[in-house]
Order: sequence, then structure tokens, then C-alpha cells
Amino acid sequence: MKNTLLILTILCSFLMGAQSIDFKNISSLNVLNIIDAPRTNVSEFSTKASVTQIGNNNNAMIYDKSKRSDLMIRQTGDFNTTLMTNTNPHLENKQKVNVEGNNNYIDVTGNNSNSKEMQINLKTNDKMIFVRHY
Repeated sequence: MKNTLLILTILCSFLMGAQSIDFKNISSLNVLNIIDAPRTNVSEFSTKASVTQIGNNNNAMIYDKSKRSDLMIRQTGDFNTTLMTNTNPHLENKQKVNVEGNNNYIDVTGNNSNSKEMQINLKTNDKMIFVRHY
């Protein structure tokens, strides 16, 4: 019982020190600015992301540190997930993902000169695609 209480106390102490974000003020227009809040000069960055989802239980997550981005994710169908992660601030990122089908999973991590205008078109069901750029 003491161990359980100790573990709960430690976990709760971490939650108290976490960053607080007012979720009422987050929209698709400002979510990338909130994620990238530590940046000092936002005027030199140009990020556009378009996410279109037609269907049920689709999920798209974008984490992009590029100075210039024009990202597009389109998911048609049910239970599709797309993750895009780019931590390289020195390259433009113009990646596009188009998914048509059900229960597909796409995970794109990284960005380099070969992938800056990469397009993925997936027209099937029950597939997983992992792309890693380093």
C-alpha cells in the first residue's frame, strides 16, 4: 500500500509541473505555432498544413520544425492514421500523403533533400508504411 501511494504521489507531482495549454484557444490555424512556441522570430517561418479526412476514426498528427512547409494529408476511408515528423529546420518540406482505404497506417519521420517533395499515394486496405529519412 505504501509503494502504491508513493508511486501515485510521484506521478501526480510530475503532472503539476507540466506546461499548461488552454485547449479552447487551439485551432487548426494556430496549432503549429503553439507547438513551436520557443521560436524567437516567427516571421521568418512559413508553415501551411492541409488535412482532409473523410470517414470515421481517422487520425493525423504533424510535428514540423521546417522554416517553410506546405504539407498535405488526405485520408478517405475509416480507421486511417498518418504521422508526419520533421525536426530538420533547414529544409523546405512539401510532402503529400493521400490515403484511400480502411485501416491504413503511414509514419513519415525525418526530412532530407531527397524527400522534401515526396508524395505517398496509398489505395488499398490494411497496409502499414514506415518512411525514415536521416
